[in-house]
Amino acid sequence: MSGTWIGRDLPPIRRGGREYFLLGHRGELYLVVNQCPHRGGPLKFGFVNDAGQIVCPLHKGAFAVDTLIAQRSTIRLLEAETAP
Repeated sequence: MSGTWIGRDLPPIRRGGREYFLLGHRGELYLVVNQCPHRGGPLKFGFVNDAGQIVCPLHKGAFAVDTLIAQRSTIRLLEAETAP
């Protein structure tokens, strides 16, 4: 799916005791928990398939990007306004 990417080369992002990865989707940025919902594998090292799913690198389970970003644990990053 074009326009969706995983920041797999970035250092770990930690917040509140959890590890997140950066996900770009449809021009927006998100922090998504770096854990497969099924088996706990590191989704950061998966890939986005043509159906718009992130594929787990450990067991090849596929999860819709829209579903992952809708989780309560996902953080949408907003652009900060800068003072003139």
